[in-house]
Amino acid sequence: MNSKPRLSTYWVTCADGLELLLQEEIENLGIQKIERLPGRLIFQGTLEHAYRICMWSRLASRVLLPIHTHPIEFSHDARDVAEELYEGAMAFDWSLIFAPQSTFAIRLHTEREIKVNTQFATLRAKDGVVDSFMEAVGKRPSIDTKAPEITMYILAGKTEHTYCLDLSGDSLHKRGYRHYMTDAPIKENLAAAILHKAQLAKVDPEILLDPMCGSGTFIIESLMILTDRAPGLVRRFGFNGWNGHDHELWMNIKAEAAERHQAGLAKDLPKIYAFDADWEAVKATKKNIAAAGFESLLDQIQIEERTLADWPDFKAEAKRAFVVTNPPYGERLGEKSSNRALYLGLSALLQKHFPNQTAAVIASQIEQADVLAFNEPQTLRLMNGKLPIYIRSGKIKPASVVLPFLAEWQPQQYEPIEGAIEFANRLTKNMQTLKKWAVKEGVYCLRLYDADLPDFNIAVDLYGDRLHVQEYAPPKTIDPEKAKKRFNLGLQAIRAVTGLGRDAIFIKTRARQEGKNQYTKQSTASKRFIVQEGKAKVLVNLTDYLDTGLFLDHRQMRLRIAREAKGKHFLNLYSYTSTASLHAALGGAASTTSVDLSNTYLNWSKENFVLNGLTVDHADEQNMFFASDCFEWLKEGHEQYDLIFIDPPTFSNSKKFYGTFDVQRDHLSLLKRAMNRLTTEGTLYFSNNYRGFEMDEEILAFFDVEEISSETIGPDFKRNQKIHRSWKITHPKTD
Repeated sequence: MNSKPRLSTYWVTCADGLELLLQEEIENLGIQKIERLPGRLIFQGTLEHAYRICMWSRLASRVLLPIHTHPIEFSHDARDVAEELYEGAMAFDWSLIFAPQSTFAIRLHTEREIKVNTQFATLRAKDGVVDSFMEAVGKRPSIDTKAPEITMYILAGKTEHTYCLDLSGDSLHKRGYRHYMTDAPIKENLAAAILHKAQLAKVDPEILLDPMCGSGTFIIESLMILTDRAPGLVRRFGFNGWNGHDHELWMNIKAEAAERHQAGLAKDLPKIYAFDADWEAVKATKKNIAAAGFESLLDQIQIEERTLADWPDFKAEAKRAFVVTNPPYGERLGEKSSNRALYLGLSALLQKHFPNQTAAVIASQIEQADVLAFNEPQTLRLMNGKLPIYIRSGKIKPASVVLPFLAEWQPQQYEPIEGAIEFANRLTKNMQTLKKWAVKEGVYCLRLYDADLPDFNIAVDLYGDRLHVQEYAPPKTIDPEKAKKRFNLGLQAIRAVTGLGRDAIFIKTRARQEGKNQYTKQSTASKRFIVQEGKAKVLVNLTDYLDTGLFLDHRQMRLRIAREAKGKHFLNLYSYTSTASLHAALGGAASTTSVDLSNTYLNWSKENFVLNGLTVDHADEQNMFFASDCFEWLKEGHEQYDLIFIDPPTFSNSKKFYGTFDVQRDHLSLLKRAMNRLTTEGTLYFSNNYRGFEMDEEILAFFDVEEISSETIGPDFKRNQKIHRSWKITHPKTD
């Protein structure tokens, strides 16, 4: 009659936050009566149970067998933890656990209250083990910190020190396939936990996508789950040199795992996409997939260098899809707000391509995760090493159909506003006139009124479904109280005509600005919104600065650049928030270069790019941003560009710029320098808002110059033909 298998106490460690998921996992391996502690589970089980966790746990960090406990005597005032560890190691006969010819290593962990030099304490614990061997058998084992046959795990506590045999050897997150690394990779067991939490196996996807795949961890862990591949199948463990190791039992478990994986490989796998904007990451993913034993599947996996802006048509309709990714947290994007822009852009893409499908996305801040558009989202907080991360998972909300505001606007019924009747009528007429054009062309941002009437000297701009109302400061001859009363009447009329509430209307007073005052922060309210222009999503700020981040009068020029930029190297001088560069990039430009003195606006520029799924890393030279005076930048460089856009301020005396800039005085020098950087067949577009501007005759004599102002002013600005002037400048054609 066979006796019952011997029961022992085992510890299973994990990353903080994984305890409950790990408990569910090992319960599915047939283990019951589990005690859950922070970062650790404790259970009574058999050696087979411990081996099965080593083989099959996707979430655990280590499987430990406590061997010896050394209680602490508190008879002395000052504790010498290192000596306590030595004494505890000496108090046990380690030759019962492993042979002296085996190599070993010690990993020391301490409870938070324990203060000790861990390097010295580890050395003393090692000395205790060696001296125990010498006392018991007269021989000493050797240390091997890189590939020991036996790994001991010691937990130094307040009341006792516990000495454990580490059955896992290396941490179980090391599956043995990660030969090639990228920046900030996620640990394999955390990736598996995220896939488990998002229910990859239950979804049983027909499409699997990681759009920022890094070194391929999510793809490989997904393949392991979908093909029933045990994470411990091809790695080494820490029990081979242990005297209690049951080799036959382990080989049976390993054979069973190999058989299950072979059966799993015969199943239909989803169409798998692994993209990254970094070619080195693409190469790493391919090599790691091969190293994981899935080389035969590489032909079935589409691994490509792609940005978020370059997603293909996944043909995901009526198919089950699963998206999982670990974005780069925006560490190269400048300000933290750039991180949010990345997640906003990713969320919009998920809504467009994978509505009602499952996704799981990692964020380094909960504010990033909060912008993801999921139905009934779930959040899991984990520690990736010392870095806290948040995983947001759930079903993706379908994208809402957004029509231009004017598409649904109809003239409102309202009580006549005494003193503003003529203004209300003019605003209504303008909106009726612009409606057909705005709807047909898909224009979301436009000017509705521009000081059409002398008594209402204001500009009313529509940004999506919000209004930006600018009051031009009245002359000193006008009574301030009278001007204020008239402006308030105008606001009342604006709300009545548009039907928009107070919370959708943002107000500024626009006095004549010079130099750096034009870019001085006016507020800290930070009411920033995303608006659509052509293919581009653009962040606008309706409160903090005099200008919003999007000059509406240059809309037609930006759309023109988008049409002409494909395959060209584009340069944008005085780029502001680089919306022209953004249109060029989305239009297929070979590269974009944006130059502006302001780091604030360049960081805003990067947010716009990231929002649209474009890269902003100088290393790939795809989209570059330079905080510099444009004159100096042109002077110092030599690169040639096929398409250049210059929209300088009328006047500037920025503290970063030595001297002043005057567009009338200085445009000759500016344009000559810029034309030196223009390719022979290239085009330079020059524009400015100085109403009295006259092009220097030397420019007209040396280059082919065509004024195109009328082509670059949209219907919403036709009432004010002098809003800006624009020219197309090229090198003379040679016979």
